[in-house]
Amino acid sequence: MSNALIVVAVVLIALLALAALRIEPHWCSKDGRRMIARAQLLPDRHQPTATWNEVRLFVDEDNILVRTRGRRASDLRGEYKVVGKSPSPPKKREIYILKGDKDVCVRIPTDSRAIATFEELLSRPN
Repeated sequence: MSNALIVVAVVLIALLALAALRIEPHWCSKDGRRMIARAQLLPDRHQPTATWNEVRLFVDEDNILVRTRGRRASDLRGEYKVVGKSPSPPKKREIYILKGDKDVCVRIPTDSRAIATFEELLSRPN
């Protein structure tokens, strides 16, 4: 009996860990102008794919300010403009392309309030 309880407990912990890895960290303010999302540098042909990092995004008029915590993704920090959108994003997500000093991809869940803000910035002439 105790062996069965241990096995059930281990399986339950493994399932919870798997679910935690799949959850996308995301928060968006009510007006859709401040958010937490995932971002990465646009992959280059000659470099390995960069990792997705948690960033804070602030919309200021036509620009998006990207801020990070710590040094992990400090190369993502900067001011960007929305220039494109992925034609084939992953399931339940949208990917927007930001251009500034570097090119950055931002990944947002499709049910986020930030989608309307990004679509509005994308429709504006640069």
